Amino acid sequence: MTAPAIPLPLQIDAVRFAETRQRALLGGKAIKELRGDQFGQRDLERLNAAARSLETLHRNADEIRAFLKLPAEAREAVLRHGPTMAQMCLELAKREAIAAAGGPVR
Repeated sequence: MTAPAIPLPLQIDAVRFAETRQRALLGGKAIKELRGDQFGQRDLERLNAAARSLETLHRNADEIRAFLKLPAEAREAVLRHGPTMAQMCLELAKREAIAAAGGPVR
C-alpha cells in the first residue's frame, strides 16, 4: 500500500508546526526535554531546514515537473551543459539588447 499524496503546503505546515513545538520545548513552556539543549537546538535547525527545502520545492514545482517530463538524455544534457548554456543565453540577450538599442557605440 502506498502512502497518500500530501500536498507540499500541508507538509510545510506540518514541519512548521513541529518547529514551533520544538521551540516551545526549548523555552520550557511545555514538557521538559529529556535530552540536552544542544540536541533540541539541532532538531530545531533541522526542522527549519526541512521547511525551507519544502518551500523551495513548492515555489519551483512547475519548473521541476517540466524538467522531469524531459527525456532522460535531455535532462542529462541540461545538467551537464546548463551553466555553459546559461552563459551563452545571457550573452545572446546582451547582444540583442545592444542591437535593439541601435547597435554598438562606435
